Amino acid sequence: MKKILMLLAAVMLIVALCIPAMAATEAPQITLQPQNYQYPEYSVAMYSVKATGTNLQATWYLEYEGKTYNISDYTNGFEPWEAYAGESYGPNQPDDNTFICFFGGIEAGLNGAEIWCVIEDGHYDVTSDRAIITVQGDAMPPEILQMPAALSVEQGAEVELRCVAKSNTEAQLTFWWYETATGKLQDIQALDGEDSDYLFCDTKTPGTRYYVCCVTDTDGGRAYSSVVPVTVTAATPAPETEPTTQVIAPTTQPEETTAEPTTQPSEETTPQNPGDDGEGTPWYVIAAVGVTAAAIGAGAAVLVLKKKK
Repeated sequence: MKKILMLLAAVMLIVALCIPAMAATEAPQITLQPQNYQYPEYSVAMYSVKATGTNLQATWYLEYEGKTYNISDYTNGFEPWEAYAGESYGPNQPDDNTFICFFGGIEAGLNGAEIWCVIEDGHYDVTSDRAIITVQGDAMPPEILQMPAALSVEQGAEVELRCVAKSNTEAQLTFWWYETATGKLQDIQALDGEDSDYLFCDTKTPGTRYYVCCVTDTDGGRAYSSVVPVTVTAATPAPETEPTTQVIAPTTQPEETTAEPTTQPSEETTPQNPGDDGEGTPWYVIAAVGVTAAAIGAGAAVLVLKKKK
């Protein structure tokens, strides 16, 4: 009994040790990509990413003049991009699942640079989209609060893509929708008649289409959302059903009754031979019968005689 209890305790210990490893088998999932804001020069520029998962950490990168820099690494010496980043800058993590990189006084020298991050949980990592830094204009951009990172739907399904945004000055917002065949923000084409905060996606054909929402406000602020891929998969065919066998009962036909034929008297009269009086058997028939009977009788006598010998 003691051995059994020790074995059970060992099994429970192994299961307890495996639970954290099992919980960490799912990679982090990005729920909000960095958006493409248009900031005025010397303003505070902020780029955020949200993700699901536990024990998450983010490393931010910047591509400036064709070269990639790890801007989360403070051990490097002074780098060229820092001359335009403002008085204070760098990554920040306000909660377990939100990651921000800010520039406290961004300058036009960073216009056209691209910024993104890599999020990891100690087991897996996931890379965000790249946001294009735009430094121009005089108004702060609206803030995009919610925008799907990506969607996957079945062919023919009704899908609504919604952009949730707010103005920092309570100015009135306007939404414009675009599509890009290449998946790049630089190649967007306006969708006619789409001026709402939501878009019904075309799901008639399998494949991936890329959408962007531009949010403007009455103060002159402007922000482009991240590029959202919407993947349409082929519809699953309905399972075939077995054909139903219909048994048709035979129809009982009424039995046919055979009527006994009624003998009709013949209207024809047997032609009579000359000399026939029309009544009884003719004389020559009687004579033939008599001769035949006599012959049979003679044969029978012979047979009897032979038998007696």
